[in-house]
Amino acid sequence: MTLTKEMIARLRFPGRMAIDHRLETFLLTHYGREPYPYEYSEQDLYEQVRKEIYRYNRDKGDNCSSF
Repeated sequence: MTLTKEMIARLRFPGRMAIDHRLETFLLTHYGREPYPYEYSEQDLYEQVRKEIYRYNRDKGDNCSSF
């Protein structure tokens, strides 16, 4: 399973998670394709993305090197 713009739109639903264009690009780059030779499960994909969103918003404005 891979991350799509539709999945990001569901996560972005008002009041859920703050996802700006920069973060969306990062997420699609890193989770938009399978980590060959493995495959993301839906649960793992959402959990990894949730952690990335939390980390990004927590560190926003701190010149975080991973973003």
